Amino acid sequence: MKAGGLSEDQAVEILLGQWGIECRGPVAERVGIYLGLLEQWNRKTNLTGLRCREEILRDLFAESFLAASLLAEEDGPLLDVGSGAGFPGMALKIYRPKLSVYLLEPRRKRASFLETVRRRLGLEGVAVICKRLEECRPGDFALAPRTVTLRGLSAVGARLARCDRLIQGRVKLVLFTTRRIWSGEIRQLPGVEWAAPIQVPWSRQRLLVSGTRGNQCST
Repeated sequence: MKAGGLSEDQAVEILLGQWGIECRGPVAERVGIYLGLLEQWNRKTNLTGLRCREEILRDLFAESFLAASLLAEEDGPLLDVGSGAGFPGMALKIYRPKLSVYLLEPRRKRASFLETVRRRLGLEGVAVICKRLEECRPGDFALAPRTVTLRGLSAVGARLARCDRLIQGRVKLVLFTTRRIWSGEIRQLPGVEWAAPIQVPWSRQRLLVSGTRGNQCST
């Protein structure tokens, strides 16, 4: 992505700027490296169905970076359930370097990719946990998560119930969803105080939804 004599990080900065995302300096440099690794691994492991760099930057990086506005410094550590190729968890870590992040990814090849990204970018405060959510125990986390992120939503209520076993007290939720799913299952979930959804500016259907949930588990 070096059109017109631009460096990789300059091209990243310009493209993300088209969608209102400020990304420069070390952040843009890390995004460029991340993109290269994603393309390399995607040739042999299906990390994402997206192949066009512009689509990856818009639908994965820009959407994750937009969600950073929903997080305060005290909202860490963050547990990203089903990280896949690292979105939103790894991307949020790049954009908010002080945020501690647990990347929960049960598929070994994808977990290996996340470890590779972590090492190449020299990121501290990132732990990759190669387990299914239902296999996790509180002892898997050095510090209890205070925020949970979910993407590619299905069976949201059941997944949050599993999180209740791991996290005591109130937890912040940041969900990447659509209008249809929000209006259906998510909006009706008991015990959650939802903030007004945020429309993803470049999509008619995509929403970012945040809320707080008290622990529903009695044990």
